[in-house]
Amino acid sequence: MNTADFSVNEYVFYKGVGVCRIEAVENKTFDGEKYEDYLKLVPFGSHGTSSYFVPMGAANARIRKPMTEDEINAAIDRSADGEIRLNANTKERRTAIDTILKGGDCTQILSLIKTIYLHTESCRSSGRKVLVSDENALRAAENMIYPEFSFVLGIDEKEVADYIGHRIGEPANA
Repeated sequence: MNTADFSVNEYVFYKGVGVCRIEAVENKTFDGEKYEDYLKLVPFGSHGTSSYFVPMGAANARIRKPMTEDEINAAIDRSADGEIRLNANTKERRTAIDTILKGGDCTQILSLIKTIYLHTESCRSSGRKVLVSDENALRAAENMIYPEFSFVLGIDEKEVADYIGHRIGEPANA
């Protein structure tokens, strides 16, 4: 995909932010010397209260078209049997989780959500302490994919876990 594939008023997925609308292409300078064309992105649901500027030259690495409903359902289906092995060493565990999150593979992230959720439930039911880092990782993973799923599927973000659970025939993880 190249920057010519993006147009004003189109919705895109911006890594690290989520679904955004391309509001404009602006020629700007941020250092007072070098002018460059930037895509002005407004996060979905922000009502124009915040915006991001992505250099046109870097757009292909940072933004993409949102997934389709079929792509979301396929990722959910692929993740249904997937489970990530959680290392007992918290430092190694965090490194592995960060690698999955930075990789951005939706199926892997869904498998990670399922794994952490099941592990958390197991800890709670047996009276063991849940690691704060696991809770934070679960929230980070959900925040990476739930907004896009919500946008594409036309459902509230709070309904995404139920949608996933229903799709794979398991109780929701919310």
